Amino acid sequence: MVSLVKGFAGKPAHAPLTDIGIGAYTAGTAMLIAGAAGFQEAAMATAAVITIAIGLIAAIPTIITGLVDLFSIPADAPARTLGWWHLTLMSSATGMFAGTFRLQLAGYPDGKIISSALILGVISWVLLLAGGYLGGALTFVYGVRVLKHPQAAMSDALIPGRADHSD
Repeated sequence: MVSLVKGFAGKPAHAPLTDIGIGAYTAGTAMLIAGAAGFQEAAMATAAVITIAIGLIAAIPTIITGLVDLFSIPADAPARTLGWWHLTLMSSATGMFAGTFRLQLAGYPDGKIISSALILGVISWVLLLAGGYLGGALTFVYGVRVLKHPQAAMSDALIPGRADHSD
């Protein structure tokens, strides 16, 4: 079961799931800003609630798969410490987006951007960027969940479960 949650060698489950949440939170924040600036406020107020809700739903499997990856990093490795910071920032951002969602719900029925939701959404998005930056360092600096098999056959690279046996 853990291997299904973790993904396959060279095809981790966590990384693609992050794209859903980051995309939804970014779109929701952009819609709050656009609506507050006067661009189709009613549509933006409604769409912001929906997209942030999508991000919150996607956060559940994203957090689970991230925790599985985190605990697979050796406890004494610098990447593990960085992973905890990544988790802290991303969890904080998610909690704050839940607050943004709750605040903006008041504007959903009448198509209004709620100022406190806008402010909290922008702050949440800044935390999201910082947490995503740390997640990128885990992958691109420390190589967490990355396989390096430059001579692997293409069929091994594309079929889940086969890349970890190539070389």
